[in-house]
Amino acid sequence: MDWVKYIYGFIVILILQLLCCEFISVWPVLYIAVIPLIVVILPSSVSTYIVMLLGFAIGLLTDALSDGVLGLNAASCTLAGAFKNMITEPMRRYDIQSDEFNMNSGEFRSGKLVVLLALCYLLFFTAYVLIDGAGVAGWLYILLRIVLNVIVNTAIAYLLIKLWIRRFF
Repeated sequence: MDWVKYIYGFIVILILQLLCCEFISVWPVLYIAVIPLIVVILPSSVSTYIVMLLGFAIGLLTDALSDGVLGLNAASCTLAGAFKNMITEPMRRYDIQSDEFNMNSGEFRSGKLVVLLALCYLLFFTAYVLIDGAGVAGWLYILLRIVLNVIVNTAIAYLLIKLWIRRFF
């Protein structure tokens, strides 16, 4: 695996996230998160522990360099990293012939990409919203916030992958 391009991707995703934290505040309920993309772009050959560690690192860097709660993005991204290989395993088993799962390959269809992104963002925002607002708001508000964030961020991540990540990786 070519680690240089993944380090570059890590840095670019971190910068994009910091720019989103600083300059994009659409609505207090909506949080634009691009850092779960680091979890998504890593190939399946990378150990779950390494994916979790990288998710924790990018989350902690985001928390430390922005004005957020320290550990909020780190915990959420770590959870998404912990379940990434569980999410991709059924996709590999039934449709993709190679053992190496690579979401950037021609074997990976757009429908599966949307499902992968939606599930990763669902894990990320379930942890994020529950840690951020548990006990403060009602369950309906928490559910609305999770669903809204998953839909919007999945669309943004899909566009980023189509426009930038697939061309680079």
